[in-house]
Amino acid sequence: MGNLGEQGFITVSNAPTYPVDGRLDMTTVRESGGPQQSISLGEALWGWVHPDVAVVPRRASYAENVTAEQARTQSRRAFASSQEIALGAVLRILEIDFTEKVFVVDVIADRPAAKFLKSDDQILLVNGVAVDSIGNTIAEVRKTTPGNSANLVIARAGDELTFDIPTVAAPDSPTAGSIGAFLTSEIESEVSATFADQRVGGPSAGLVFALAIYDRLTPGELAAGKHIAVTGTITTTGEVGSIGGIRQKMIGAKNAGATTFLLPAENCAEAVKRIPSGLNVIPVRTLSEAIKVLQGLNSDASGRTPTCTAP
Repeated sequence: MGNLGEQGFITVSNAPTYPVDGRLDMTTVRESGGPQQSISLGEALWGWVHPDVAVVPRRASYAENVTAEQARTQSRRAFASSQEIALGAVLRILEIDFTEKVFVVDVIADRPAAKFLKSDDQILLVNGVAVDSIGNTIAEVRKTTPGNSANLVIARAGDELTFDIPTVAAPDSPTAGSIGAFLTSEIESEVSATFADQRVGGPSAGLVFALAIYDRLTPGELAAGKHIAVTGTITTTGEVGSIGGIRQKMIGAKNAGATTFLLPAENCAEAVKRIPSGLNVIPVRTLSEAIKVLQGLNSDASGRTPTCTAP
């Protein structure tokens, strides 16, 4: 857990800022084992009987040939880029000028992009459409029918290259195209936001980073004296994405004293099976919705806030 309300945790520069109160917690999970590493039989048995531990196959999280150092590097980069993306999401909501460049972080080994793209490639055009966000990059690729090719123009080491990359069906739709690339953004703006190093990784703190930045840049207080935990990825266009380890994060939030937990709507069906007693779990789909939820908790509208309710 990390409290984004702590003094010095977040620094916003080159813009008017406002004092905040309350507590917004970032949630994370600790991993044992990992790529090309094993856990003991005793550790597995212990994990199976403890509700705050999940035992999952290594292949569910890592490609077969990824090394531990590669996984750590990717995780740290995803964590750093989630801060950059969160800033872009807030600047877009507040209508503060910025530019966004989209880069390849990594490719999936058995997907089409692996034969064409490399880490740090900047994507300039998809099917002739100029790229200005991760959201529109993905949207243009998804418009390509699986089995056809998406035309990408990229910048690599000072050169401009063009590739026709075959598409496969996206995981969530048999009619939407996918090439199997992980993307990140580089935000250029006068406004900047930096966070204290928490020595954790992954992209799942994107939503809480965005809420913390928004809270500093706007009058009023989102947490307003409350203790709220948050998880979820974020895009610069404000979409909140699903995360892993939801059961463990809810337990951690409850144990740390949080009374409200914001999570991606996509995780609600999984979360509802294991909600800790006394924890108000609220699903959100966008940054705007998350802001309205927190504002509603401070008004008479709180009773109309949707929740993930245990059956």
